[in-house]
Amino acid sequence: MVLHCLPRLNLGNWPTPLLYAHHLSSVLNCPIFFKRDDMTGLGAGGNKVRKLEFQLAEAKRLGATHVITTGAIQSNHAHLTAAAARRVGMQPVLALAGTLEQDARGNLLLDMLMGAEIHEVAPDPELPPLLTMNRVMDGLADDIRAKGGVPYIVPEGGTDVIGSVGYVLAVEELTEQLKGISEAPIDHPLLVAATGTCGTHAGLLAGIVHYGVDLRVIGVSISGNTRIKEEKTKQVAVETLRLLGNERNIPDDLVVIEDKHIGPRYGEMTEEARFAIQLVARTEGLILDPVYTGKAMAALIDMAKRGELQHYSPIIFCMTGGLPLTFFHGNSLLVE
Repeated sequence: MVLHCLPRLNLGNWPTPLLYAHHLSSVLNCPIFFKRDDMTGLGAGGNKVRKLEFQLAEAKRLGATHVITTGAIQSNHAHLTAAAARRVGMQPVLALAGTLEQDARGNLLLDMLMGAEIHEVAPDPELPPLLTMNRVMDGLADDIRAKGGVPYIVPEGGTDVIGSVGYVLAVEELTEQLKGISEAPIDHPLLVAATGTCGTHAGLLAGIVHYGVDLRVIGVSISGNTRIKEEKTKQVAVETLRLLGNERNIPDDLVVIEDKHIGPRYGEMTEEARFAIQLVARTEGLILDPVYTGKAMAALIDMAKRGELQHYSPIIFCMTGGLPLTFFHGNSLLVE
């Protein structure tokens, strides 16, 4: 299938800016640019909008009345899915893992402002968390059908083949933007991005292969098993290429996941992430979040200090969003 013939809704502002980080580049002694995918323009902004443009186009084609998705209580993805559903006239339904707070903050507050139907999901000790959430979403879909509605399920993190097409196009967009930069030579550019459910990473790899561009991607894991992430990233990337009618494969050495900055568990901030958030705020006036971009930047800082970035120019940091998480974590973001 030809990429630009796929059904797509206009939910974001494109292209997102590519910003040279002059002061941070000086501190880390390497040319760093920020790909501002936090400025997509829907809800509180974030990278999931690229995926949702294709996923909700499919939902609209199927006549959906309700959009169901899942995530943690403070899920950026869940909030943006709720915002996208409202933009196209559908009811958002969220199955969120954790306990609803009486004094809602961060993404949960935004979910409520959107009028999302929110279902609190407790863990099932006999089932893996993702299987639990998928079963809950299937049950919610059954309830909607029983009432005459048409449900459409967006998977956790928006990670599926349709959604990953959004990041194939992001590669095309970034390639064009790099042609116009003057602050650094183009010599083996490197993109660093947080890797959670792997869809963004997979789309980037599919885009690199599809367009045949010289771009290296390092995914910084924020949770889970690295081997499983590598397998999932490659599988989704290959399936995305097939959707586009491309028979090429993803070489194993193209799938690079850095896993030294996860910390104790998903959603728990590390000291390195706290330092990274404050450094970027005080050098560039930009706000990272403690769950995704803070940990990804912590990895970039560590690689720069080790001299591992000297062979790349420029280094592009993907700002995937997460601003509402800043207000949820509050003073704990400050370095003491």
